[in-house]
Amino acid sequence: MARSIGMTADATVFRAVITKTYEHGTFTTYEGPYGSVGAARARVSFWTNYLAVVDEETGEKTGASRASGYVERGNVAWSRA
Repeated sequence: MARSIGMTADATVFRAVITKTYEHGTFTTYEGPYGSVGAARARVSFWTNYLAVVDEETGEKTGASRASGYVERGNVAWSRA
């Protein structure tokens, strides 16, 4: 997905590192770059909530999730491709 991030050439960028567990295995995905730490944290929160474990009898969330994650910070060096 293309993004437009207005920032200086040497600005700090952020990405969400998300580990998702499904019946057929555990996978780590990376989302970003984002121009703010808050935007990356929002993606971690989204996946944690989206893959929340639900009690089959009551339909209520148990407080556990099949996803977890954290945010990484980096600097990008741009060059012509």
